[in-house]
Amino acid sequence: MRESKANWLATAAQSRMNGRFEEAAAAYLKVLEQDPSDASSLRGLYYLQLNSDARQELLQPLRGLIEAAPPHPLAQYLLAHWLRDEDTAAALSLHRQAVRHGLPPWRLAAGGGPAAEAGGLPEVVILGAPKSGTTSLAAYLAGHPGLWLHPLKELHFFDNHWERGEGWYRSQFPPLRSPGLLRLEATPDYLQHPDTPQRMRSLIPDARLIVLLREPLDRALSWIGHMRTLIGLQGDSETLLREEAEALEAMEEEAVSRLGWFRPNALSGSLYAHQLRRWLAVWPSSQMLILRFEELALAPERVVRRCLAFLNLDGHALPSGRSYPVHNQGMASAGPIDPALARRCREGVLAEALNVWTQL
Repeated sequence: MRESKANWLATAAQSRMNGRFEEAAAAYLKVLEQDPSDASSLRGLYYLQLNSDARQELLQPLRGLIEAAPPHPLAQYLLAHWLRDEDTAAALSLHRQAVRHGLPPWRLAAGGGPAAEAGGLPEVVILGAPKSGTTSLAAYLAGHPGLWLHPLKELHFFDNHWERGEGWYRSQFPPLRSPGLLRLEATPDYLQHPDTPQRMRSLIPDARLIVLLREPLDRALSWIGHMRTLIGLQGDSETLLREEAEALEAMEEEAVSRLGWFRPNALSGSLYAHQLRRWLAVWPSSQMLILRFEELALAPERVVRRCLAFLNLDGHALPSGRSYPVHNQGMASAGPIDPALARRCREGVLAEALNVWTQL
């Protein structure tokens, strides 16, 4: 008897949590055999931490499934991602096909011309912080007719893929015939990467930037749960936090101010004051909107309307009676921690970040 789609998705999730990424990939492929447009499996395969040999072994069956099914933008992006080193031209062609999906012809630059070939650049970027509601906010904003959200959401161009160049980044976005539609990307890790503010400023200096911040220790705990799900992070939460706190406390202040990813990146990812100083050193504050995750959770429509006003978009164009479901909610829990450890973090390495968050 054939396994159900739900069972294969559960197998994939469990395999990821245990660090068995090849098993997770095989389970995702089983789902795609039944439903080639399943978004969970397509995104899961895109972000799965497979080595190049494993990806090469799975490329042909994946390609067969995607090419045999009706065109789907997420599937095209995934196949392009896996083909990027083997066939760059095919990968770029798939990007161009994906960005045109669902957009009326009058929105797009004329086919075959230089503008159409070059693609576009985003006018709006959600920067982070991770586990602060960026996936939900991006989905809510995408309901507005004046916004186009990249189907993958997280492109990681300015942090992980900068060497691919402007042409690769442009190929991710639709080439527009005229103004009136804003292109949106959301990659939460941009907030923390030390080189991203200047890189982004050099390429899209007129972009509007949106930042969501969460109570810093709550974000750190949510991140630990996320990493358990994503890569099978081992160790109890208190030990992970205590070890990271000790490492940060031992650093010189200058080193902390330049800090990027610092495993497990729970407390390090919540150092908002240092992160925002880097951004505000090169970006005008008028082009940045900084919000609280907690307000998004309690009053999503109010936050969305605030974002639309910041982007000069008509708030009345939102569909009436729309719902605001939570997206990308963590499956694994970090669990409660010792109050003394929580106090140590909030009064120590997170004190400045807590002050930033409190004053929003």
